[in-house]
Amino acid sequence: MRTRFLVTGISLLSLWVTSLSVSAMPRAYVTNEKDNTLSVIDMNTFEVTDTLDIGERPRGFILSADQSHAYICASDSDRIQIIDLDTHTIVGDLPSGEDPETIALHPNGTTIYTANEDDALLTVIDIPSSQVIAQIDVGVEPEGLAVSHDGRMMVVTSETTNMVHWIDTNTHENIANSLVDARPRDAHFTADDKHLWVSSEIGGTVTIFDAQTKQKAHTLSFEVKGVYR
Repeated sequence: MRTRFLVTGISLLSLWVTSLSVSAMPRAYVTNEKDNTLSVIDMNTFEVTDTLDIGERPRGFILSADQSHAYICASDSDRIQIIDLDTHTIVGDLPSGEDPETIALHPNGTTIYTANEDDALLTVIDIPSSQVIAQIDVGVEPEGLAVSHDGRMMVVTSETTNMVHWIDTNTHENIANSLVDARPRDAHFTADDKHLWVSSEIGGTVTIFDAQTKQKAHTLSFEVKGVYR
């Protein structure tokens, strides 16, 4: 089995890390928004081993279900590019709508969701057919995406509207909207899908929702920036 570490950034100062599967040769992948490149880092030596030219203003980055490929939001190219992680070559692309910002993969491994920041849309893409199958109106500046582990629910956070939008993945309908504090950025379902956690960058809070009722269950407030007590 392989281990790959995924490191992506939506700006020079904003990075996140995800540890994936198991390997003797762990790698990190870094999207370079201003250089239109992807850096590959050997995590044993912490050296850049390859730099790939990709689409304009690369942003969101996820791995395929079998971890053999990566999907990258090339925001200014209005495409999602497909990278073969063994050969480090672009092997295809997917339609995304304008300005794809972030990206999430459905547990079925064949459906991708991307947030179109400029158009206040969520775009749903079928990977095998390379077709957009739905576009859903959401709030202004959609950012964070999360899919429940059972695949039934999709959420989008809108930074300017300060909302979480709950999307039924079967009907592609926005079934509920929940207010949160200022500038929600990220969202995650708990492993049992019973709760959703949403971070609000300017509000300095994390809101915890009951995923069944879509109601707030608790709010964590950070009196000192970055420190919860």
